[in-house]
Amino acid sequence: MTESLDKIREYNIIWDFADNYRFTPAKSYPMDEVYKNIIYGFTYKTFDTKILNSFFAYLRSENPFYEEFKYITNLLIEEISFKKLSKENLVIDDLQKEYARKKLIRYRYHEPDNLIEQMEKAYYGKVLNKPIVEGPVFRSIYQAIFKINTTDTTVLVDELNDVFKTYFNFERAKEEEELFEKMVEENKPQEFKSEDDDSPTEYSDENIDEQFGIGAAEFTGLIYYEDRKEDLNKNLMFMNSSQDDYHSSSEFIEDFFGKPILPLGQIEKIEKEVATGIHSNKKLYFTKGEYTHKPNARFYKENRREQFERNKKYIESNFAINHRNINELSLAIKNSLATFEDYVDVTKNYGVIDSAKVWRAPVVHDYDVFLNQENDEVTKFKVDLILDASASQIERQHIVANQAYIIAKAMDEVGIPIRVTSFSTLRDHTVFNVFRDYNEKNKNTEVYNFFAAGSNRDGLAFKTLHHLIDITEDVRHLVIVLSDGKPNDERANINTVKVKDKDQYTGQTAIDDTAFEIRNLRNDNVSVLGVFTGEDDDVENAKLIYNRDFVRITNLENFSKVVSIFMKNQILN
Repeated sequence: MTESLDKIREYNIIWDFADNYRFTPAKSYPMDEVYKNIIYGFTYKTFDTKILNSFFAYLRSENPFYEEFKYITNLLIEEISFKKLSKENLVIDDLQKEYARKKLIRYRYHEPDNLIEQMEKAYYGKVLNKPIVEGPVFRSIYQAIFKINTTDTTVLVDELNDVFKTYFNFERAKEEEELFEKMVEENKPQEFKSEDDDSPTEYSDENIDEQFGIGAAEFTGLIYYEDRKEDLNKNLMFMNSSQDDYHSSSEFIEDFFGKPILPLGQIEKIEKEVATGIHSNKKLYFTKGEYTHKPNARFYKENRREQFERNKKYIESNFAINHRNINELSLAIKNSLATFEDYVDVTKNYGVIDSAKVWRAPVVHDYDVFLNQENDEVTKFKVDLILDASASQIERQHIVANQAYIIAKAMDEVGIPIRVTSFSTLRDHTVFNVFRDYNEKNKNTEVYNFFAAGSNRDGLAFKTLHHLIDITEDVRHLVIVLSDGKPNDERANINTVKVKDKDQYTGQTAIDDTAFEIRNLRNDNVSVLGVFTGEDDDVENAKLIYNRDFVRITNLENFSKVVSIFMKNQILN
């Protein structure tokens, strides 16, 4: 099932950027190569794939350069698609560079030994500002190819065909040349005959309705198609269609994240208070990740379960380090509290016997089985741990879950109430997943359910958290944020529809807004620590947002030390 789910995820990206949800892609790429799925989907949307398939058929027959020509054509289409996407999508540049770095690793150990490898090295090297070191003939071919810049498919194949004929010993039969000219002139695909007619096409125009109609097992069993066939009309499992009413609705948010925990009237009241200014008309959603039995919800629940298992495996495999971190953090907090007040443990070897723990004395020789009055001063502290759950955290989901587990567990050890929440934004809904509340002690395995999806409207998340915190003089509130320091809610991250700049939550606008809300929290005597989990390029953003109370974690073993220093400073102050 995991393999099938991965395939669905790959298809989701392609369908989204193709703006077409009724075909099965002829190919897809693994999720660590999401850049290629974006390009592939955008190609479907931008170019006439039927003409491209005809062009490949024209090139195929008895052509020793066919694989090279096909690779070059797709690489040129990728370059043109990237240029178009980069005008409206801020993440595509980073994704391209990440993919380029991956492709160039192989050339650390050997030089290209064919034209395809030469093209690959030159193109992705150029992406990373590396010079082309191949000879003048290759550079001439390269320049001639990438001089072509058009989304008119017939113009593209015509110009590319001229390049192939100029630099390669490439001749077609007269009738095929005439058919090619007809295709260009009439802007219509043609039937080119070859001995390889049974070979798969590069692009598919198959209709998914037909596949479902014959009960394709890969899909029908997986997404419970037989349970509710009408879901097909809602683009079942097709997450990101901006032209799809279902995926813009609260119903989709519920299916994807789980059932709401607050009534609509209460949500609307909070929205009226916080969804103002740059956040006007944005929606809020609160959940604990409990799903209904609807077919779509069951599909997304399965995705969450898989991430749960990955998080669980990572956390439990680091048991020794985590245990040490928890002990160090809890001990540091206890010592700080002891300095601040006469702190005592809840259980001692004297007092009123606790019947639920009395068995421990003869069995494990633990005589701390008595209840003692907990010092009321300890309850003067409350902690909110809030986790950035945007898609930029996908590669770090297990690490974020692990860090959250350490903090929550340590707070339980010292008796400080803690609420653990994640946030992300999808389809104008900023979603808060509440893993545990202040009064839900020892409910820390719930953070295994942490998963990343969507974008992040940090300013709205912190403004909402500020609204929810009960500001009183006798309770000191501490907020610990685990974030990649990159607030970004750009609509073009999800689709390629152009959105007005003023409606984008990106760049300096997003950074300034987030920093403003952090300052508002501090002005209300709420202490904030930003724990940075992102990349080098975003460190400065994090500094601007969190100012003096900002740390970067690069080593899991140092995590408790960093948080303990913050806690100590806040307690003693």
